[in-house]
Amino acid sequence: MPPIDLNVVLAALSLLLFLAFVGFFAFLVFHQSSIEPREPTGAELIEQHYAPGETIEQPTPYYVAPIPAAPDPLEISANLDKKIILGAGMLFAIFALVGAYFLANPTIRARGAEDQQQRSIMRGRNLYANFCFDCHGKTGLGSTDPERKDLPGLPLNKPQFKYENIKNDPAALKTTQDLIQRTIERGRAKPAPLISMPAWGQADGGALNDEQITQLVTFIMYGTDQDWADVVTVRQQSGLPTEPNPPKPQQLTPVQLGQQLFTSNPQTPCVTCHSADPNKPSPLANAPNLGHYGTEGPLNAENKAKKAAGDADWLLHWIQNPPAVKPGVVMPPFGTAAGGQLSDDQIRAITEYLMSLK
Repeated sequence: MPPIDLNVVLAALSLLLFLAFVGFFAFLVFHQSSIEPREPTGAELIEQHYAPGETIEQPTPYYVAPIPAAPDPLEISANLDKKIILGAGMLFAIFALVGAYFLANPTIRARGAEDQQQRSIMRGRNLYANFCFDCHGKTGLGSTDPERKDLPGLPLNKPQFKYENIKNDPAALKTTQDLIQRTIERGRAKPAPLISMPAWGQADGGALNDEQITQLVTFIMYGTDQDWADVVTVRQQSGLPTEPNPPKPQQLTPVQLGQQLFTSNPQTPCVTCHSADPNKPSPLANAPNLGHYGTEGPLNAENKAKKAAGDADWLLHWIQNPPAVKPGVVMPPFGTAAGGQLSDDQIRAITEYLMSLK
């Protein structure tokens, strides 16, 4: 015979005592109303000498026997007090059983919180399997996954995000939690052709409510290796592909790519010095405004001479290594052959953009 669970015994006793408590007070109300004397109506003397429905043929005698005494009010009051005390005792016994339950289970609150967290991890895992899988991969490694270099998502399953690794640093814990939550809510824009992360929060036009975002954060920060491994199982059970299918990069025209490199390339942001808007001055006073470069360029004598000599790549050569064309110029080299960060194809895209500025 299996051992009796103390939790079941306490729960059963609490339920039985509560039902007895309700039944007792129901009986008390009924019984008390039946023994209390009724209100006088003035017909008591007649009812004492005549049966119901009997015709009264003579006046009621002046003197009649006294009405039988009603129950003693003091006795009624004493009985009521006893019943109230008994009912109060039963009520306190119910609270005592509840207290006994907590004493017998001192870790009930901790176990309840742990159970709630496990449910949140499970639901966050399911959300990840449905919404994040294609960009961040099977195990959350994203672009660092050695088997899937084509994944555009950043790694989520990494030590810096693990609760166990940052739990002793409250500031880092809160910063990390806020970062993950805000990124999921608002997304993360990247310049084309890179893949941007969409905003998932409903307030930002996404499909996930606040509770679902919290579940995703919980999964990322508290999920174990087994939880991450179960992502593929969730996909299988849902009839979904078990290999990520990331969105394809946007195909840019050379002009679009050049504009992106000119305005938002973190390594060589041309707009740090130059303005491409003819109505706005350049941030650097000595840097020419390039807003009409397609019709007004080249702007210095050296480039003008190269263009006049028939050099079709005069602008390419200028961006590759300006000091080689005009010694002493402030503009640094950008071509990789001269120590810069841009390939020839990237520089050609920038030249296409500059020549489109009419």
